[in-house]
Amino acid sequence: MADRLILAPGVLAVVALALSAGSAAQMLTDPTRPPLELMRAAAADGATGATKGAAPRPRVESILLSSARNGAIINGQYVPLGGTYGKARLVRITATDVTLKSDQGLEMLQLYPSTGKTTAASGAGGKPEKMVKRP
Repeated sequence: MADRLILAPGVLAVVALALSAGSAAQMLTDPTRPPLELMRAAAADGATGATKGAAPRPRVESILLSSARNGAIINGQYVPLGGTYGKARLVRITATDVTLKSDQGLEMLQLYPSTGKTTAASGAGGKPEKMVKRP
């Protein structure tokens, strides 16, 4: 009887660990995966009349700058500095944009495309707001 009492908690612990490991693995996500909004926008770009077999418009998802390597992730593909994406070569990388060179010329891809919004500090008409001293 004493053997059964010792064995039961051990079996329960093993079963609990096995069940929790499976559920924890499902919750993990890829931290380098682009935001859902970008993936939806890319899917919408592909569905707006692009011909079958045409290359998707290049979109910078991430820029990697370090002493070990410099490159960018363009449409899910890692491209090192000097490497090629399709028929274009990656010739320049900064913290906010990359430049591709092809037969058609240079194409600069921005990591954060401008939204056309003005900053709050600019105030109306682009003039700085007056500072008001409050008691």
